[in-house]
Amino acid sequence: MLKGGAISQMLLRLNSDGFDPRELGAERARRFPVGATVRLQDLDKDPYPILRRLQHQEPISWIPEVDMWFVTRRADINTILKDAETFTTHSPASPILDTFGPQMLSTDGALRQKYKSQCVPPFTATAVRGKPAGWIEQHANELVDRFEAKGAVDLRPSFAMLLSVQTITRILGLPEESASQIRLWYDDFAAALANFDRDPHIRYRGHAAAEEFRMHVRQLFPRFKRKLDESLLSELLGEGGSRLSEQEILSNALIILFGGIETTESLILNAVWALLSHQEQLQEVLANPALIPAVIEESLRWEPAVQSCTRFVTRSVTFCGVELHGGDAVQCMLGAANRDPAWISQPDSFDIHRPRAAEHLSFGAGPHFCLGAPLARLEGEICLRILLQRLPGLTLDPVHPSAPCGYEFRKPPELYLRWGARKK
Repeated sequence: MLKGGAISQMLLRLNSDGFDPRELGAERARRFPVGATVRLQDLDKDPYPILRRLQHQEPISWIPEVDMWFVTRRADINTILKDAETFTTHSPASPILDTFGPQMLSTDGALRQKYKSQCVPPFTATAVRGKPAGWIEQHANELVDRFEAKGAVDLRPSFAMLLSVQTITRILGLPEESASQIRLWYDDFAAALANFDRDPHIRYRGHAAAEEFRMHVRQLFPRFKRKLDESLLSELLGEGGSRLSEQEILSNALIILFGGIETTESLILNAVWALLSHQEQLQEVLANPALIPAVIEESLRWEPAVQSCTRFVTRSVTFCGVELHGGDAVQCMLGAANRDPAWISQPDSFDIHRPRAAEHLSFGAGPHFCLGAPLARLEGEICLRILLQRLPGLTLDPVHPSAPCGYEFRKPPELYLRWGARKK
């Protein structure tokens, strides 16, 4: 769901109208002056005022810095995400395709359905609230055991990252000892997918990490084929049923691995930061833990972990009065959609009693709705409940202030917390 690094080249290949992409870009910049002022470094700090300005003045706007369109109205984003014929994820300019190969997020139509249908069973709401719920709770408690007595922690490396890696590793069926290496691969994946400067070294590292993952998993294929457990890889490689090729399994495992870590880690960190930043609502939740699911939904709406979904225009089309050409990259800004005042009132306020919070677009919409949404929600609920139960007086550490940042993947880079001793 990231920016196309070769949009200009692709336009040259795909265009049949004879226009020069460079002249077209300059003309678009003149027509969309607000978009011409948008900079990634500003979106990294606080995207919402910038997105609101686009929403009001240029709801579909050309952003020269990234050579793509930003779409900021919720209704328009919904339309795009549900129209895979006009707005596809499949493009040679897709960094997800470039890094991971063909998989459910970089394909559409029958091929997407083939991939997703094979991988969805362990991620349904019913499935994740079975056995996974028990061992997610166990993992979370074991992690808290390590730092509970210290009275302070940076929650990201000590809890959120570890829990998200352990969970997706176990669902895939990878051995526990793979976790430390997976964390290193993950960093290279994230850098490659956010490589808007098109740095060839970052791209190479992403490719190298993906190939190392494939080699690692291939060595485990004999074990999976014996179907020793109920993991996804054992199910995909076991005998019987409709199966994917080994290369297709590896590519889809890569996107599941990355999405399972990124979405969940960020959700946990953003939800904890949001709730602890609103003390009155924190006290309500402490008095009534049944509000925790509402905290998770409002956190997802208010501060989505993934800020956008990218689609590529398949043919020349006029959309909401704006002429789009085949090959154009369209960035659906989920953070803007979730705060669209045409959808909800007081959208910039964090409110755990918001009645329509769960209708957010943080997991996307349409055929590419996030496979792991039920799992991410469950992990967020379990983790928040355990942290509040076991760490009395939990608060943000004023010595180490933190806040979410990131223009594509958004979370606190560190989240220092403090708490008091548990009453005996």
